[in-house]
Amino acid sequence: MRFGAALDLRFDQSFEEFVAFLREQGLSHVEIRQGYLDTNPDAPTPERVRRVADGADLTVTVHAPFRDCHLGNLNERLRVATVASVRDALDFAAAADAVGVVVHGGSVRPRYPGRVQRRARDQAVRSLRACADHAATVEVPLCVENQRDTGSKRRNTATPERLAALLDDVGAGSELRVTLDVGHAKVAGVPVEAFVDAVGDRIHVVHLHDNDGTDDDHDPLPAFRSVATEIDAPYNVLEMKSLADIERCVAGTG
Repeated sequence: MRFGAALDLRFDQSFEEFVAFLREQGLSHVEIRQGYLDTNPDAPTPERVRRVADGADLTVTVHAPFRDCHLGNLNERLRVATVASVRDALDFAAAADAVGVVVHGGSVRPRYPGRVQRRARDQAVRSLRACADHAATVEVPLCVENQRDTGSKRRNTATPERLAALLDDVGAGSELRVTLDVGHAKVAGVPVEAFVDAVGDRIHVVHLHDNDGTDDDHDPLPAFRSVATEIDAPYNVLEMKSLADIERCVAGTG
């Protein structure tokens, strides 16, 4: 079981600097978000990621694009473009010798008619199936993340039942796995155990952060190790908004 943290677009550190920080904290995994790769002027190549991670004995996951795009897009050209961006993330991950790619499962506005909601979910299934096929080709697990519903978005993965049904409808093999986000589960009012019961055999990555149950705040989670131990996934990622918050988690303080 490995513990690490996500390299987000909020961070100004180079990849090497962030890896050194993680090792100082006793962490052994890094998740690179596509937003960091898209916005950092010194964004690493996959070859550089592999070399630096190998030298520091770190494992790597990649978070596929999700800002301003999603796999259930009702516009076909935008859906296809999103699938292409996830495939690119899988190619990057394969070249970096990463152990997985995290992806979101699509959403739709709840005020839309039922036929539109069904269309959006069908689009998400088609997209995930195409991405899972590519994941099998490059031999990198594709890990669908649970998200919470909001007033403007009904997520295909907000409950254990929805997530399990989505995976079943995609119908892929062992290359299609799950990222269990404990903070999203909490703000959705769903016990983590319910997700473990529904999809526990597929959980490959865990995202670790906390909130007060009303919003997705990504607060420090000092008890992250005990939470992760109950889930028992191989890769566990602190999703924090600052280096100081990562330090608070490792120190066991809120």
